[in-house]
Amino acid sequence: MKRNNIIAVAAAAIIGLATFSTSARAQDITLPAPQKSTTAGTLSKALQDRKSVRQFAAKTLTDQQLADLLWAACGVNRPDGKLTVPSAMNKQDITVYVGRADGTYRYDAKANKLVKIGSGDLRQEAGQRNKFIQTAPTVVVIASDTSLQSGRLAICGIDAGAVMQNIYLHCAANGLATVCCYAGEDTAEMQKFLGIKPELKPLIYMPVGYAAQ
Repeated sequence: MKRNNIIAVAAAAIIGLATFSTSARAQDITLPAPQKSTTAGTLSKALQDRKSVRQFAAKTLTDQQLADLLWAACGVNRPDGKLTVPSAMNKQDITVYVGRADGTYRYDAKANKLVKIGSGDLRQEAGQRNKFIQTAPTVVVIASDTSLQSGRLAICGIDAGAVMQNIYLHCAANGLATVCCYAGEDTAEMQKFLGIKPELKPLIYMPVGYAAQ
């Protein structure tokens, strides 16, 4: 009798699972096609055009193009000093560095200016692992002050990723080219080049310019 009960329970369980599976499939939802805009300057068009480019033309960016790019990346967009990107607990741990042929700079978002920190070519240093970075007219280095996030690199990475995506979308919307490059685990040489403390860790390198034809 006990054996029969066990068989009955097992059979009921199998039938129940089959019914649940069929029911789950019946609840699938076929979504309508995404509404995509072809209007230049819209987010939808930028998302369609977003891509990674690793070959750059020699044409340089103007100061206005650079100002617009950096504001999009992590500029101040409200009177209270908050930014165009999210920042965990508003710690604003991200610092952006810019390399051009005329030197290396730190972006001061609040003052809307580039603070020169050296005459060395940041593009050459950032391009040690990915040589194509050295051919771009500009490189952006996204670094996070890990001490502001209690050493939690995952949170620092999230904040850096938001800046990275803003740069991608701005480039897509404005006819520019870029690609996200991992800075690597050992960033001591880059920190030395920038003259920054060990807690300020470079996470992402993004060459920016015009796509080579």
